[in-house]
Amino acid sequence: MGKNSRKSVAYSSGKPIPWWRRASVASVVLTASAALLLGAWIYNARSPDAAALAGAPMAQVTPDVVQQVLRAGKPTIIEFGANSCASCRDMKPVLRALALDPRLVVADVDILKERDYISRYQIRLMPTQVFYNAQGEETGRHMGKISAEDILAKLGLAQADPAPGVAVPKAAL
Repeated sequence: MGKNSRKSVAYSSGKPIPWWRRASVASVVLTASAALLLGAWIYNARSPDAAALAGAPMAQVTPDVVQQVLRAGKPTIIEFGANSCASCRDMKPVLRALALDPRLVVADVDILKERDYISRYQIRLMPTQVFYNAQGEETGRHMGKISAEDILAKLGLAQADPAPGVAVPKAAL
C-alpha cells in the first residue's frame, strides 16, 4: 500500500466510525427518503380515485358488483380502465354525462385495483367498454376512446335531450 491510499473506514479519536454514522451518508439517506415520501404524496394527490372524479351517480365497481349492476334490467356500459391511463381519464366526462341518463347504467372498473377482472372479462387494452343489453347479455365491446353518441348507438338507444344545465360531451376525442 502506498502513502496516498485511503482507508475505507473513517476515524475519530482513534476509533473507527461506522458507515451509517457518517454525516454524508446520513444526509444522502435522509434526502432520498424525503424525496420518495414527497413523490408518493404528490402522485396520490394528482391521481384521485374514481369516486372523487365521478360527480355523477356512476357506480364504482367492487367484487361481484359487475353482476349486481347487470341485474338492474337496463342497458349497461361497463368501462374497464384505470386512473393512471390518460385515455381512461379522458372518458370520465363522457361516462359521467351518460350516467345521468335514466335509461342506462354506467359503471367504472379500476382494473389495477380489481386485477381478477382482467382475465374474467378478457381485458386486453385500457380503456375497454363492454356493452350489455337489459337482460345482462354482452352485446359488444370497444377498446379506446368512444363518443357518447357511439355508446348510445351500441346500446341501441337514441340520443336523448340532456337535462337542463347538463352538458353532454359529443366525443371523448
